[in-house]
Amino acid sequence: MENSTKTLEAVLGAINDIKKTGFDPESVELDFYLGGDLGVDSKEMLEIWYELEQRLSIRVMDEEKRDLYTLGDVVSLLDMKLL
Repeated sequence: MENSTKTLEAVLGAINDIKKTGFDPESVELDFYLGGDLGVDSKEMLEIWYELEQRLSIRVMDEEKRDLYTLGDVVSLLDMKLL
């Protein structure tokens, strides 16, 4: 669970930096939709992925980024990469 918390904080940090928002782990749920609930559009998501890859020193292939719709989807994928 510790990794997921740090991963969530990293994702929210990237979203906040790109979108100039103030999301924190207490204000969101893992089932929040990136687009609908967090207001992230496709261009912003590309920037967020780039930021996450830099911050976490990982590489996420384009095909792995498909069909990720919720905050939890992104956190789960990143947690697997960070093992």
